Amino acid sequence: MKKLIAVIAVLLFVAPAFAADWAFYGSQRIGSWYKDRDYGDTQVNGKRDDQATELYFQGNSRLGAKVKADKVTGQIELGLGFGGDGGDTSVSTRRAYGTWKFSDNASLKVGKDYSPVTDFISNQMVDGDADLLGVGNFYGRRPAGITLIMGGFELAALTPTYGYDVGTNSTGIYALNAAGTAVSAINSGDPDSYIPRFEASYNLKLGAGYIKPFGGFQYYKVDSGNSAVITDDIDVWSYVAGVSTSWNIGAFSIGGQLSYGMNQGAVNGWAPGVNQTPGSTLSGSQSRAGSSPILKDGGDDIDDTYTMQALLVGALKFTDTMRFEVGGGYRNDESDVNGADKDEVWSIYMQAMFTLAPGVFLVPEVGYFDFMDDGFGSDQGYQWYAGAKWQIDF
Repeated sequence: MKKLIAVIAVLLFVAPAFAADWAFYGSQRIGSWYKDRDYGDTQVNGKRDDQATELYFQGNSRLGAKVKADKVTGQIELGLGFGGDGGDTSVSTRRAYGTWKFSDNASLKVGKDYSPVTDFISNQMVDGDADLLGVGNFYGRRPAGITLIMGGFELAALTPTYGYDVGTNSTGIYALNAAGTAVSAINSGDPDSYIPRFEASYNLKLGAGYIKPFGGFQYYKVDSGNSAVITDDIDVWSYVAGVSTSWNIGAFSIGGQLSYGMNQGAVNGWAPGVNQTPGSTLSGSQSRAGSSPILKDGGDDIDDTYTMQALLVGALKFTDTMRFEVGGGYRNDESDVNGADKDEVWSIYMQAMFTLAPGVFLVPEVGYFDFMDDGFGSDQGYQWYAGAKWQIDF
């Protein structure tokens, strides 16, 4: 009798799964690049330049599943992490969400997925599919949240950053050094978030293309607490507003995006772009200093930082197995700090995508990053690269 009860309990538990359709998929990616980096006014390891050949397992390689059961759908996608030494690599959760279609034209999404402000325009492949993200293409990443979808309109309440949990002292505010030539993060104070981060977008489909306006904002307060540099409560506001578009005209396609905002570095969910600091890898830990608010003298207020990004990408599908793409992106961060200059970066690339077999891709690419001067007038150098990405989807 006990065994029968146990079997019935198991059947009741798994019964909903029998009605769901599961479709598994994977994508494995290797990057192989030669890079030549000039450090500008800075020396790294006693040198003003460096060269290297890279061959690595891309961190956006993935294994996932899509699930469908009547009015409920979902997706779980695991990122397989960086590596290349033959050992185990890290596993992370890229996407994990469920969607309930509660009417013919409306759905509710719960979980972790690409945010409404995200729109991939570029296919730049270097640095684990850089895609000009943060260098022309605004990127909202994959935060956790609750999203209402009505036709082409999306409105999301997302996990805020800095102060959404109890006990943190990371403020998202930076301070100038005594010489006024560099900044460092302030990790003393008491940040408190009272509302989610909000994002919205509308995808207006127009036959051969679309226009997608988007926007988002976040607010939190930083109490001085036991900070030695923050002397009064500080309100930190961040926002972005932009529009992206893409059009297919026969075998030719063209897309672009323009965005503008304030204190975007104070939102961990918004990509800050490549790390322009000499000695740091482009795809490594990305610096938020250039787009974050700066503490004013006296410690009772902040100087806001304003960011503008723009990109343009064109592609030609030459045959069913050969596609060419050219793209470029630009970004500048400009602070209200007295005497600060624009911190700019731009990038261009050219690539050819070859489909060797269904799901098998080889993408040779050449490109260039110019890091220009930082906000204090120091030359940050440049980098050019050449190589290819190898990818098999299954």
